[in-house]
Formats: sequence, C-alpha cells, structure tokens
Amino acid sequence: MGIKEKMLITGVSGLLGNNLAYSLKDTYDILGLYNSYPVTIKGIYTEKCELLYPYVIKRIISEYGPQVIIHCASLASVDKCEVDKSTAKKINVDATKNIVEDVIDMDVKLIYISTDAVYDGVKGNFSEDDNINPQNHYGVTKYEGELEVRKKENSLILRTNLFGWNIQDKKSLGEWILESLKAKQKINGFEDVYFSSIYTMELARIIDMAIRKNLTGVYNCGSSDSCSKYEFALKIADCFGLDKALVTPISIDDFNFKAKRGKNLTLNVSKLQKALDYKLPTIDQSIKAFHRDSESILLGKGNIDHPSIITS
Repeated sequence: MGIKEKMLITGVSGLLGNNLAYSLKDTYDILGLYNSYPVTIKGIYTEKCELLYPYVIKRIISEYGPQVIIHCASLASVDKCEVDKSTAKKINVDATKNIVEDVIDMDVKLIYISTDAVYDGVKGNFSEDDNINPQNHYGVTKYEGELEVRKKENSLILRTNLFGWNIQDKKSLGEWILESLKAKQKINGFEDVYFSSIYTMELARIIDMAIRKNLTGVYNCGSSDSCSKYEFALKIADCFGLDKALVTPISIDDFNFKAKRGKNLTLNVSKLQKALDYKLPTIDQSIKAFHRDSESILLGKGNIDHPSIITS
C-alpha cells in the first residue's frame, strides 16, 4: 500500500466534519481540528485550534503538511448569524481568510463548504451562474468566505444543504424529524420551502471523487432532485415506518424566524454530475442511506456512553 495523502478537516466536531473524517479515514491520513467541543475519533488525529488566530493555524498546517484541506468550520445557525453578525463574520469570513492566506502559495488542495443560502430562494433550480443574493447574514458571510477562497488557485467551492447524524447534542433536520416522530410528537413541515438536501455520507463520497479528479471552481452539490420540507418529513416517516399523520403542513410565513429564508433553494447539480461523470443521489436514496446507518454502529449513535467518541 502507498502512503496515504494527508487531509486536514476544520470543524471536525461538527456534523459534516465528523462524518467526513469517519467516511474518509481509511483513504486519507486525517487531522481534524475542533474549537470548543473536544472530540476523539478512532483512527483520526484531533487537535484544538482557534482559527481566528492566524499563527495557530499556520503552525498546524506547517507541521502537519496536508495535501488537502476541507474547511467545514462555520457558524451555521442562520438565526444566530442574524442576531450576532460580528461573530458570524469572524467565524465564517475572517477564519476562512486566515486559512487562505496561510496556504495561498502552497501546493495544497483547499475545499470550502458553502451553502445554498447564497441564492435568494425565489425561482429555484439554481445554477452556479445565477445571481448571488443571500436573504440572511449567514448566506452573506458564507459568500464572503467563498470570495476569500477564490484567491487560492485550484480551490474548490461546494454549495450544499445537508443532513446526517450528529455526535454533538444537537440535531440536523433529519434527526429532529426522526426523534419527534419516534416519540409520537406532532411536528410541522413547511410545504412552501423546497430544497435539495443531501446525506453527509453521500456528500463525503462525492468530495472524495472531486479530490481524485482535482475539480476546481464552484459547484452546487446536493441531491439530484428536490422536495418540500413537509415532503421530506413524510419521506423519513415512510422510510422508518413511522406515523405520517403526525406531520402537519404549514407555511413558513406563519413561523417567526429571526432571519429571512428563501423559499425555493433547490439546486441544479448538472455541472457537478458532468464533471464527475456521476449521477448524484436522489433525496430518497439519501434518506435510505440515512436509515441504513441508523441501524449500524457507524457513528456510535446511541451505542456508546460518551457522545464525542466514534467507534468502528
């Protein structure tokens, strides 16, 4: 066996960072960086790092010498970003700038995880050539992060929306729906909000393919189809054999969010499919994979005492 490439993942204690580390640990030598939430992952090196301190991330990159950096760390709560715009800018823009400046002249593949929230959510089926018009500060800061990453030659930006299994005590949309329905709690689903969400482990496979093909530029990366969040809840109920009658369709207009949301953030992923020569999964396929992993000890979810340890 050859020597594995070194990969650095920021935000390894977060949903995507953690799932990427688990999925890719047999393919790459991985160092995962966390900040406020210590995490131990079998087969992965982890280290605490404050990305707002340029000298800290510079030292780590210099000492570790990664060939690939996947920048997942961000403040992803849309409402928190709206309330605390200063912190959102520091985490989503300034920290990204620090990383870019440290690797700008290095032979390192930089991959930035962006969001569908850079679009306005009006027409839907957004392509990468459509106008950028975020409706909230989260989307603004993620796009500003994109602009920093573009300064790095051969970088890759993926605009996505995702769900999966967290190791922290917080829940992705899929987990929240599942836990509520298992507890026989009634929930509301937005029938007028549409997206192209993709399962984290499917996204990990796509990122690995993109690395191998040395993809560069900006790509939408979501499921190959779309549905409303109400339909998404029904699909999860169907897949897990739960009561769909517990899900009530409502309008997002009736919900008092602090930040404005776009109603139709569906993504056109044809550019990425063509570049990879690969058909991205449908939402149903993503949910089936989500269900498959719930029945294994893949992420140690509910099978271990300590929520920050992954077993294999």
